[in-house]
Amino acid sequence: MIGQVSRLAAEGGVIVSHAAPRARWMTRALGAIARLTIPVLATVVTLAFAWALRTTPLILLDGILSPPGRPDLYPSNWLSIGHAIVPVVFLLTNLVNRRYGEHYAIAHILASWTCAALLAFALMYRLDPSLPPAGDVPSLRVAAAFLGSLMIGQLAGAFVFDRTRGVLWWHAPLYGALTASFASMFLFYAIAYAGGDWIWLNHMAVDAGVKAAMSFALLV
Repeated sequence: MIGQVSRLAAEGGVIVSHAAPRARWMTRALGAIARLTIPVLATVVTLAFAWALRTTPLILLDGILSPPGRPDLYPSNWLSIGHAIVPVVFLLTNLVNRRYGEHYAIAHILASWTCAALLAFALMYRLDPSLPPAGDVPSLRVAAAFLGSLMIGQLAGAFVFDRTRGVLWWHAPLYGALTASFASMFLFYAIAYAGGDWIWLNHMAVDAGVKAAMSFALLV
């Protein structure tokens, strides 16, 4: 081997080593993982809080977004604080997009939902006895609609965010969050509840409005 190297050098040959490019690729990959670790954990924790508070009613809109004298139509009968927490996930995606760019935002979305799905699977099937009980588990249709709609909404929000960057700082985060909110809610309710009682249309409008309001609030 040494003889071959010496002969190539003497003949003016060029020896290309793959060690350096491979090392640079590994360094970039580890750097990307390190940058995404905190945002991914923050997203999973946010989703966990939203799940934990899914049974805590949000009463602020009662009598405002419902007919007077109809407590059976109060949003607090189904709308929870967990619904209002979900837009924080869109904020985290916007922050990653703003700091690292669209490709990192897409990687953050995919990694976050992969971790969230694995955690949900572990909770539902009690893979570890020390895990807390998952509580009431939604149907497969509702769970798949939630996962798919929020992921598509986040991806759409990341696309809009990256293309509305400009002089006015609030354009990209607001438009990105609103896109994610409306896209995810319209998809979720249509996929999860279409064909059932018409009330899902009311729920969709109220929930989309709550998430739009949170998008404005989270600009701070």
